[in-house]
Amino acid sequence: MALKREITAKIKELLRERPQGLSITEIVRIININRNTAGRYLENLMVSGQVEMRHFGMAKIYRLAQRVPLSAMLSISSELIMLLDGSLRVLYANEPLLKFLETTQNDLYGKNIEYTPCVSVFDDAFDTLKKNMKGGLAGKEWSGELSLKNKEIVFSCRIAPTVFEEGQRGVSVLLEDITEWKRSEQRIQESERQFRLLAENTLDMIDRHMPDGTCIYVSPACKTTMGYDPEELIGHTAFEVLHPDDVHIIAKYQSELSRKTPSARVTYRVRHKDGHYVWVESVIRAIFDDKTGEFIEIYGVTRDISRRKKAEDALRESEDRYRKLVEISPDAVILHRDGKIIYLNPTALNLLGALDPNEIIGNNVLDYIQPDFRDAVRINIEKDLGGDITPPMELHMVRVDGKPIDITERKRTEKELRESEVTSRALINAPTDSVLLLDSKGIILDINETAARRFGKPKDGLIGIRADDVLPEEIAKARRSIINQVIEKKSAIRFEDERHGVWFDTVTYPIMSETGEVNKIAIIARDITNRRRIEEALRKSEEKLHAMLQSITDPMNMMDEDLNIIWVNETAKQYFGKDIVGRKCYEAFHQRQTPCEPYSCLALKAFRDGKMHRHETAMIDAHGQTRFFECTTNVALRDKSGKPVAVLEISRDITDRKRAEEALRER
Repeated sequence: MALKREITAKIKELLRERPQGLSITEIVRIININRNTAGRYLENLMVSGQVEMRHFGMAKIYRLAQRVPLSAMLSISSELIMLLDGSLRVLYANEPLLKFLETTQNDLYGKNIEYTPCVSVFDDAFDTLKKNMKGGLAGKEWSGELSLKNKEIVFSCRIAPTVFEEGQRGVSVLLEDITEWKRSEQRIQESERQFRLLAENTLDMIDRHMPDGTCIYVSPACKTTMGYDPEELIGHTAFEVLHPDDVHIIAKYQSELSRKTPSARVTYRVRHKDGHYVWVESVIRAIFDDKTGEFIEIYGVTRDISRRKKAEDALRESEDRYRKLVEISPDAVILHRDGKIIYLNPTALNLLGALDPNEIIGNNVLDYIQPDFRDAVRINIEKDLGGDITPPMELHMVRVDGKPIDITERKRTEKELRESEVTSRALINAPTDSVLLLDSKGIILDINETAARRFGKPKDGLIGIRADDVLPEEIAKARRSIINQVIEKKSAIRFEDERHGVWFDTVTYPIMSETGEVNKIAIIARDITNRRRIEEALRKSEEKLHAMLQSITDPMNMMDEDLNIIWVNETAKQYFGKDIVGRKCYEAFHQRQTPCEPYSCLALKAFRDGKMHRHETAMIDAHGQTRFFECTTNVALRDKSGKPVAVLEISRDITDRKRAEEALRER
């Protein structure tokens, strides 16, 4: 039954005159229509929100709705709102929508949606919008997201069936700009991904606890730190693994955490899974609810410091030993601060001719340096305090009675000893390598047996001659150039070269005199022929593997755990396009915006169980054609712990076979 506007108007006017309301019997008597017709009109008015009904005893009383007009409500809404009739003609659009479309009511109202600016503004999303508008006319409500790539805007869209005053069916469209929310969501997801990436790969143990100490997350590093798998700790309290003597430490810090002091650094012991206790250091931070100020969570970053504790204990023992050694050392040891002597050992006390340390402690150290050397010592002290490293220097000192201290002979002996030690270290450090010690003119001062064998002469027959004399002219010239650079720059030079089919890794470095001049050159050459051969073989092997993979006629791709395509062969590019690396697999192969369900995706299954999986699936190629493939998915790469980090998928095109089978079934 079509509803007439004049009858609708009469009912509304009658109810406006009788604000207390009327029953349907009274309305029928006054307007002179039958009861069923009146009920139809009243139902339509209630659906459109113009009339409301309340019960009075057994009777139903109708009156005009005491509401703000719909158009007024829609105009003040921040959402973009549009009403369309059954032919998808625009009946209404609120101000925010008109502003967004950059149009007016006169240019928009009465037009079919396909002949409005919506087509160009919504661009690729328009087809989705129109499709669901038609669904709304059929009584189907729809909610989803519309992404306007040309404007970089994302809308949350709701399309609902609507009934107008005259009983016409229409559709209402509500659009809410959620661009910032989506960006925030992406930033949150990225932040969470980065947190997970950091937490899953850092050597420190990262954990989260409730205020009562119950663990709700712990990173895989707990396996290294405490021997437990994460699931063995989640749900348990931190106090269960604390050393009994350290429980009060954690309880104290936890009770002192507040918004003003939300973090703390604490050292304590935890029980390892095998039963022994491990020293750890944690930086803990309390998280408080921004609104209520309630203490809701604790984050912790924990590091195993057992070795550090042992090192500290060893350092204390070493300091004790050092203190004792200094006391009995035959060398004079003097410590000073800001030039004032604060300690000297018995040898220094005796050297300076004093009987009581108090005669010297507190005096300026320069008072015991001969005047000719004081400026040099003062400059070195200033450099040392500034962080520079100053070379050793020879100086003359004076006793407390003013007499000079003659240490010339001892300094000469120490110098020879240091040079001998440097030489010995250079020769001993690489006993399997060729080692030569030359003076600044290239004369061989010492040589080890390995180098002598490579020269083809006995060691004694090489010492004292020029190294250039036992090398081919071309090699000798190159070595002399390198030695000159080492002497000039006073720094080591390292290079690799080949001689008669043998590769060497050679280091040439200077040995400095006390005056800072280069007076010796050490050369260490290591045979790296096998390494070079292995590297070359590996390079050729990789080239062969690459050529083999690229020649396979089946599409192949490799994905990470987020289903990002990280490698494809040329066949895959021919099927699905050259730009698929970096895209999601479901976008590249299925042209979908959403992935499969986690437990139906075989790539994710391979990540979970590390096994091979096979299945048949339909994919859309670069030309938009649907093709059928038989896919094999298996783990391709694992990290050091054995965790899969990439899967390889090989897809065989079975489209012709599937079509032949389909044709056979149709016969």
